[in-house]
Amino acid sequence: MFYEPKNDDHGLPHSPFKSSTVPRVIGWISTKNEDGTDNIAPYSQFTNLTYDPPMVIFSANQHPVTGGPKTTVQNIERTGEFVYNLVPGDLAEEMNKSSIAMLPDGVKDKFEYSGLEREQANLVDVAMVKGAPIKYEIKYMQTTHLPANGKIAPIDVIFGEVIGVHVDDKFIMDDGKIDIVGIQPVARLGYYDFTKVNNSFEMKPPQIDPKYQELVDKGLEGKV
Repeated sequence: MFYEPKNDDHGLPHSPFKSSTVPRVIGWISTKNEDGTDNIAPYSQFTNLTYDPPMVIFSANQHPVTGGPKTTVQNIERTGEFVYNLVPGDLAEEMNKSSIAMLPDGVKDKFEYSGLEREQANLVDVAMVKGAPIKYEIKYMQTTHLPANGKIAPIDVIFGEVIGVHVDDKFIMDDGKIDIVGIQPVARLGYYDFTKVNNSFEMKPPQIDPKYQELVDKGLEGKV
């Protein structure tokens, strides 16, 4: 099968694109609402951008109902800060609940609605998910607006610099590595499908001249 996305002529009941770039990290992004309540929402088009300085990027299609920027984007652009909360396996349901497009009447706080415990960040005025084993405190850098093909509203792409990192000590192993398999992070597949990282394997890259190998290793490990 071959198809051109602009024509959407794959002939399948569901588009295969988002189900082929997998698994995708879920950027569980918390922000502060204009009225002081706390907001949190998951974005599966999220990733690290680079590591010196550490930066992240995520994209948000504009709101399917209102047609404007999503609350998360508005909050980030207004306050200049946000938090990434890694989704552990035991908070998958809470993460999914926080994805609701519109809260019920009278409910303003997504943490409360999703049944999440919160704690305050150190460097930014944003609530974090207490049960998330890894959290990034992030300073907003810029937004890039990308055009769509006409079927959806333009896309907001948010860039941020990580200025603080929280790691739950119980997931730091004796060798100093993070026990990712123990955390079992939730990742997005396609359609309504998700997965958990419950295994890993190591592969080291081909070795080169020793005088250069250290520089390569530092880059692969994200060392400055």
